[in-house]
Amino acid sequence: MEIPETQQKILNSAKRWFLEKGFKSAPLRKIVNDVGFTLGAFYGYYKNKEELFYALTDETAQGLATIIRSIGEDMQKLPPEQMLYSMLDCYLRRLPELADYLCAHREEMVLLLRCAEGTKYENFFDSFRIMNIERITQGVETAEHTPKALLGIDPGSLDLMMRGYFDMLAHIILETEDKETIIRRMRDVALVYRNGMLSLMEEETDHA
Repeated sequence: MEIPETQQKILNSAKRWFLEKGFKSAPLRKIVNDVGFTLGAFYGYYKNKEELFYALTDETAQGLATIIRSIGEDMQKLPPEQMLYSMLDCYLRRLPELADYLCAHREEMVLLLRCAEGTKYENFFDSFRIMNIERITQGVETAEHTPKALLGIDPGSLDLMMRGYFDMLAHIILETEDKETIIRRMRDVALVYRNGMLSLMEEETDHA
């Protein structure tokens, strides 16, 4: 559906201000005045500044979530005894698609990851972090011949590792524009975390 010219000008101005100042500090009056409109004209399209921010970010956030859910569905199709050791392969196969999406929505991703304080997207990666923890835990519990020691992996340690992992992903997305570099760095980080996790589990087994 084609967006009216006035509305598109407001969106363009809002994106500039949100990228520069963040959601909380971007002044709504300046967003509107910069394109020669009044607040009355603005309210003909959006109820408030929050709705304006979501008009710029909702589609990208939902699109990314769709890709992540699809990867999760691929993981769920793995035989239970293979899930722990093969779930990363599902992620790596979809990295080109994921990188394409991130590159195509770069400014929106910056809004979500750097400029969203005070909105529903503050701490944007939290839901993905929790999802990853659940998948790893499920993989540990269903892996063939899983030593009992692995079932006792410290949830706090796992949470810290996943926070660090998604912090790294955020840095890659915010600081890297080249698709191939994004793929390589996301792959490297994922492999380091996967291999480190397995090493930790082996250490837990040795100490059992």
